[in-house]
Amino acid sequence: MKYVLIDDERLAVEHLKVLLLKTGKIKEEHLVTFTNPMDAIHYIEKEKPQVVFADIEMPMVSGITLASRVRSSCPGIEVIFVTAHKQYAVEAFEQYALDYLLKPLMLERVKKTVERIEERLKEKSVVSPLDSPKILIKLMGDAGTFKEGMMLDYKWRSGKIRELFVFLLHNRHRFVSKYEIFETLIPEEDPDKSAATLNMILYRLRNKLQQHDLPIVIKFQDDAYKLVYPDEVQVDVDLWEQHLKTTPIITEKNLSTCLNYIALAEGPYLKNLDYPWLADQHEIYQEKFLERLRKIGDFYFNHRYYEDALEIYRKIYHVEPLNEWLNVRLLELLRLLRNNRAKNKLYEDIQKKYLEYDVPLPTAIISAFNEESRT
Repeated sequence: MKYVLIDDERLAVEHLKVLLLKTGKIKEEHLVTFTNPMDAIHYIEKEKPQVVFADIEMPMVSGITLASRVRSSCPGIEVIFVTAHKQYAVEAFEQYALDYLLKPLMLERVKKTVERIEERLKEKSVVSPLDSPKILIKLMGDAGTFKEGMMLDYKWRSGKIRELFVFLLHNRHRFVSKYEIFETLIPEEDPDKSAATLNMILYRLRNKLQQHDLPIVIKFQDDAYKLVYPDEVQVDVDLWEQHLKTTPIITEKNLSTCLNYIALAEGPYLKNLDYPWLADQHEIYQEKFLERLRKIGDFYFNHRYYEDALEIYRKIYHVEPLNEWLNVRLLELLRLLRNNRAKNKLYEDIQKKYLEYDVPLPTAIISAFNEESRT
């Protein structure tokens, strides 16, 4: 556990350190102090501490800017702002800080902050399905099976063995009729030949699962097949769907978890596998993923974390370059960030995309580009 304290005034940062030690809940070896915010940023990006106390008013980099930057590399980091001016503190708190402290610092108030930190870290310590399952089967992004963190190399003898495994995984929540398998994977004219081919593929697939000591069984019942496996085997799509169901709204408390699931689900469904029966599924999962990204981007935008919002929205833009609402939002963000160079470049790219698809450029996008930066 590491706490980073940042204030350009040496006496101020040492005073905060003394008060934190006086709470009796933090050890001195867990505290790291900085008077140079740039040095602090480099340390945070490398060591990834859990908590940062940052003075808002520093000459080189403001505490708010610093917090925005380090959160890009440490999404779950907790930030507490310190300032002598209440109006700045309230603004910072609204912008997603865990807490803020007003100077002059008082021991009792610092104790309350430490209690908040403890509560937040306790919430994060609750075990989630993402906490390294023994066996994780990934169907999104680079598909594969991970056993205790290591990706297995199946060395498939034929493409049909792999395709059957993927087909059964895709339909893992139901029994699949052998006739559906015939029609989808081995559409031979002779039913007897199809049955013989399927039996051979099943035999080799079962052997492959046993070779890797995977507790996955291919159950046969009423002329149908289904994969059966214990709780130690988890499929990323199931984890993702459960997450979307239980966490429909992005909040300050669950943002870190949401970002972890985004990392889990990023990438097309069964990437690089172009089986005909998968055609519609790619779009279904992509729509859910992009909608989740939009909600996270909206959360960042509404809390004025414009750099983070820009990064998230750009991910959507790469997939949906003709999304009018998104284009307007991106131009608005670059205006708020006063980055005219990036704004002009984005506008040129948007124009090219619309021209490429022979679609007229919407007036809302033109208006967003022409709107000047506000002071």
